[in-house]
Parts: sequence; C-alpha cells; structure tokens
Amino acid sequence: MENEKLIFPLTERIMKDLQTSEFNLPIHANLEMVKEQLINKIREMMVSDFDRFMNNLYRMDISEGKVIDVMNSKDKHLVPSFLADLIIERQMQRVKTRLLYKEGKL
Repeated sequence: MENEKLIFPLTERIMKDLQTSEFNLPIHANLEMVKEQLINKIREMMVSDFDRFMNNLYRMDISEGKVIDVMNSKDKHLVPSFLADLIIERQMQRVKTRLLYKEGKL
C-alpha cells in the first residue's frame, strides 16, 4: 500500500488515540509532516500530563518494552522522536489492517 493514501486515516487514528484535535496538516501532508506534528504533541503531553500520555501509549498498544527502551535512552532530547516513530509504526499497522479488512483481503 502506498503511504500517501494512508496519511489521512493515520492522522485521524493518532488524533483519536491521543485525544487531540490539534493536528493541522495540509491536504498534501506527508509522513514527515505528521511526524513533526506528533513530536511537538508528544513533547507537550510529556510536560503537561505525562501519566495521560503514557496511558495513551498503552491504549494504542505500543510495545511496553520498546517504550521502556526509548525512555531509558541516553539521548533524552530524541525521546519524543523515537516515541513518534513507535506510534506511527503501530498506527500504520492498524490502519493497513483495517483497510485490508474493508477490502475483504483478511
């Protein structure tokens, strides 16, 4: 599947699971734009409501082991970027699975 056609459903899924409507992406958004917005939102949530953010990761079914590895990273300034990668990876899996199911391919 082409990632471009998955951007909108991916963004919707992330917004829903992070309980936010603050993703303002242009119509021709790409994965890098989504990641940059997500990194900013992660930074904000980690400062303002860390427990809620961690709960959201759990609800998104992000691997706890991977989250622990990222949180224990020596490069603390890169933690939001690493977490964004984990979120995008998992949400992309969910979006692809949902589309395959709708197409009758599962």
